[in-house]
Amino acid sequence: MLKADTSRFCVFCGSPADSNEHVFALRLCNRAGAVKYPVIAGLSVEGQENVTRKEHQIEAVQVRHVCAKCNNGWMNDLEAWFESRLGFLIEPQWPQLALPMIEALNSERNKLAQWLMKTAVMFSLASLQGEHRVEFSPTVTRKIKDGILPENCWVDSAFSKSVLSAVGGTITRVFYVKNGGQPIQSQVLKNGDGFKFIVQFNHLLLRIGQAPNANVTYQSWQGESPVRLYPTPAPKIPDNFAYEDIMKFEKAVVLETWKGCCGSIA
Repeated sequence: MLKADTSRFCVFCGSPADSNEHVFALRLCNRAGAVKYPVIAGLSVEGQENVTRKEHQIEAVQVRHVCAKCNNGWMNDLEAWFESRLGFLIEPQWPQLALPMIEALNSERNKLAQWLMKTAVMFSLASLQGEHRVEFSPTVTRKIKDGILPENCWVDSAFSKSVLSAVGGTITRVFYVKNGGQPIQSQVLKNGDGFKFIVQFNHLLLRIGQAPNANVTYQSWQGESPVRLYPTPAPKIPDNFAYEDIMKFEKAVVLETWKGCCGSIA
């Protein structure tokens, strides 16, 4: 066990941080065939040059903002649940029985949302510092261990058509917004007003987002539409939920709003 860092506290319970947490659990990386997978952390801001860190192995992507009790307790249980329910979906080869596996998630959608929210917090803490960094307040993170999520969250899933094996994610406060009759434009929401987090395991794409006071819609390029899983599952899986890649999936979300409803621009 690591010596407790008196300058840091567990984001989930407030105890001294004395444990390193993998952003992507090693058991899931193993299942996805990405144990020695090289990753590059980066920060992308519109109109500015991308900032990246030196390439490193995915198993080294860790944060020290949790305690051993949380890490070895409910967080470990959550990763075990994820592997037992979605393990076949994150393997390099997309399973033939993918549709019933996705439909079966409807009954455990709260658990999936909890896993995504926990992972979003860890991913944010491991991200590069920047003016558009997503930050979660203690009033949000302290409730995650009990499965309590912020209001106005939603979860959806999709298939990535990319043939390249990939494990990673993206988190942002930037949304495409359609305000009344105005053309679609990007907007950076103030911290606490909303976020989007996407995680990819090979062909599986999962997103959790929060968009207060806005109607979440999707733009389509080839008739694709994501599978809504939370809070209210879609009545049926769309005929086409396949996107070219994670970036097309990320850019698909469009918020329909009215003036001033989405909070302040950062």
